[in-house]
Amino acid sequence: SLFQSPSHPLLSVSFSISSLHLPHSSHLLTYSPSVMLEFLPLFLLPYLAFSQDDPVEVFPTPYPAFRDPLLGDELLMVQVVWRHGDRAPTMTFPTDPHQESAWNYGWGELTELGMRQQYALGRLIHNRYINGTYHFISPRYAPKEIYIRSTDVNRTLISAYSNIAGMFSEGQKGMDYPSHERWPSFWTPVPVHTFDQNDDFEGNVFAPCPRANEILDQLKASAEYRKLYSDNEKFLSFLSEKTGMNVDLGNAYLINDALYIERIYNMTIPAWFTPEVAGRLLNLTREANQFIYGIGKPYSPELIKLRGGPMLKSINEIFRHKLSCHMRKNQGENCNWIGPLKYYAYSAHDTTVAALLSTFGDERRVIRGGLPHYTASVALELWNLADIGPAVKILFHGAFHHNYHTITHLTKGCPSNDEYCPFKTFTARSTRFEPKDIRKECKPRIPVETNRVAK
Repeated sequence: SLFQSPSHPLLSVSFSISSLHLPHSSHLLTYSPSVMLEFLPLFLLPYLAFSQDDPVEVFPTPYPAFRDPLLGDELLMVQVVWRHGDRAPTMTFPTDPHQESAWNYGWGELTELGMRQQYALGRLIHNRYINGTYHFISPRYAPKEIYIRSTDVNRTLISAYSNIAGMFSEGQKGMDYPSHERWPSFWTPVPVHTFDQNDDFEGNVFAPCPRANEILDQLKASAEYRKLYSDNEKFLSFLSEKTGMNVDLGNAYLINDALYIERIYNMTIPAWFTPEVAGRLLNLTREANQFIYGIGKPYSPELIKLRGGPMLKSINEIFRHKLSCHMRKNQGENCNWIGPLKYYAYSAHDTTVAALLSTFGDERRVIRGGLPHYTASVALELWNLADIGPAVKILFHGAFHHNYHTITHLTKGCPSNDEYCPFKTFTARSTRFEPKDIRKECKPRIPVETNRVAK
């Protein structure tokens, strides 16, 4: 059948019982029929929220040479970092008629749609690692195989629980969960671990870090940042007048975020927010964000290290530990936890995913069109390959209506035509972006001038 939107003539979705093809994606999706039928409305919603005039950046992406599996290839571990699902705006501007009361749970909370999106991602992970390609993880929750971590924020915690509900839906009544008639069907409780926001440098890229603030201030003083401001000064003044708040390069994204979400929910959008204004604001948000992560001009490897480095380091340390114990056949006390562990997941934010991608290379070539969308995720697989030994395969899931696809070849320092990166190569190219001691490296370096009071 064919869905055609009269207000969006370029939007059409062809659907069959086994696959869904979206014209804005270069990938043919192969979700199971039951998942397709259950979540079809979710696939259509984001496309109805955009017009064909929305600006989209396209970065040519070469495909790697795919390697045929060899006898002896072994998947050792998987780590996944995902963004939460659909949420309410975290705030809005004073003149917006849709204030916090317009949202069921209030500012920044995960919506019912967001729960369903994460459930769909959980099913996708299930189909890849449990009942699909690899049969790697046990279909019923096994505590020693799974570790789920989340930032200490409601929307990421609930996203984790929703994801797990989709991933583990084959538990046995009376064993994995109570047989009580009022217990939710097929729901197996799985623990989600969290840390204080101020100490969670892996998940919260804006955890207190004075040195990062110093670098950002230096970038804001650069000729490139000043030019971006001067080129958009009148536009920012226009936004300030219309929104009733002082809009600058640092907070313009909040306007874009609020109106983007309101448009998804078919709320009334201000007349001044024309397609031209929306496009310019989106592009401005993207350009300003490059300074936040240190990936623009001036390029700042130190800021990349402080923002995305803690997550990269954590991933590599866990892989090193896993590989070390694997080579020793899991002998030794330090192998009791990592030995049986197969899956480690982080439920976090768009900033977390973007910061991690910035440590790989040009994140825009991966995301191709802006910031990470809801449920966007990075999966890193640790393999022991029969021909090259330990290797990492990196995959990216762009949004809840996408499948995972390989991005290893887009990682700077890894082979540009291969879907696997030798583990030694990956860890060597990562060293530049891994902090040795994040707390020490976050200490300020620029002396604070004290004001002397004349006596």
